Amino acid sequence: MSKLYRQPVEAQVKEGLPVAFRWRGQWYSVVECTVQGYLPRYRCETRQGMLCDLVEKEDGWMLERVWD
Repeated sequence: MSKLYRQPVEAQVKEGLPVAFRWRGQWYSVVECTVQGYLPRYRCETRQGMLCDLVEKEDGWMLERVWD
């Protein structure tokens, strides 16, 4: 199950993949990230235990959803 957010985030990227992002004032460190499908969408697991989908857009990054 997941919750849809579609909120902008500030992301740090290394070699094309997000390695950290700031959402709601808190920084999350990405420990694992995989490409999902043909769109610039990434399934990321953070050090804090969050599993989420990040989407790369023309004007920045978006936290699309958080998985339970």
